[in-house]
Amino acid sequence: MEKLVTSNDQLVYNAFSFAVAAMAISFVYYLVSRSRVSPAYRSAVTMSAMICGIAAYHYWRMFNNFADGAPWNEGYRYADWLLTVPLLLAELVVVSGVARDKAKGLTTKLAVAALLMIATGYPGETAAAGSDASMIWFVISLVFFIYILWNLFAGEVGQALKGQSGAIGSKLNNLRYILLVTWAVYPIAYLLGDNESFLAKAFDLSAGDSATLIQVGYTVADVLAKPGYGLLILGVAIARSESEGYRAA
Repeated sequence: MEKLVTSNDQLVYNAFSFAVAAMAISFVYYLVSRSRVSPAYRSAVTMSAMICGIAAYHYWRMFNNFADGAPWNEGYRYADWLLTVPLLLAELVVVSGVARDKAKGLTTKLAVAALLMIATGYPGETAAAGSDASMIWFVISLVFFIYILWNLFAGEVGQALKGQSGAIGSKLNNLRYILLVTWAVYPIAYLLGDNESFLAKAFDLSAGDSATLIQVGYTVADVLAKPGYGLLILGVAIARSESEGYRAA
């Protein structure tokens, strides 16, 4: 705990602590909420619980890593994303209204794109600040990011969501924009975290400020994109279940 001597340190420490609590509480909540939806949509709520459980574990590891003053291991965060980002997309497909005969293939395409987005982002994250490698890997990862967003707004998922109306259509539309807004934080935090990037230089950030911004930015985005997103998934699943005549016991 001797490491936490600056306000930046305290901010990161508190952000990690909050994330651990938020993810752990949400994991339990989604598990006990499965019975509120029909069997057709329970897999989506189960995935929300899995996402939060995985994230709670990795944030606990990051929290201890940071509090102990050990050399920082960004691998915890990327291991989390490799598991959770494909699940975030898969649960959206479950509640989106995509035809069942297309859902499996679509989920596979989105999951592969998500894995490639995370896998190509990691070498850029760990490259030397301001290096060509950092920006090259950033651009490659961004291509997969844009492909996923295109699919959500104009591709197969986007087309399926356009066919939804009323409260369900509104909730599904909110899901897409939650992903868009929260995921937009990641490339911004990535650039701000590299104190040699054009964005960090524009704000005249020190190396310490850049490191703080990237960790707090990623953490805030994770809380919104996992427990927060899960609440919207649950809301859509409940609305679909009720519209199909399901009544929870």
